[in-house]
Amino acid sequence: MQAQFDLFTPQRARRTDPSTSQEAAAKAAPLAMQHQNLILAALKLSGDELGAEQIAERIGLNAYQVRKRLPEMQKQGWVALAEGERKTNSGRSERLWRLV
Repeated sequence: MQAQFDLFTPQRARRTDPSTSQEAAAKAAPLAMQHQNLILAALKLSGDELGAEQIAERIGLNAYQVRKRLPEMQKQGWVALAEGERKTNSGRSERLWRLV
């Protein structure tokens, strides 16, 4: 199932950054949008609240990649923090996320 959303492009480089940073930011945008679509699809398919680590396991990304996208998606109003936490595989607590 491929969920498609009208995704925004957050500012990934400042106007004053060097051209190499501008180029890297432009190349990162499509990948970020792909990650956001995968995250949204995982949350939709689960029908439940998930932690970043759980989302990552379901979509084949690492938890860092998921954690980087969730705040961007929260600003757009697509996801929100849910009540409670869960333990990660390493035993640390992580927040839960849900679709809005």
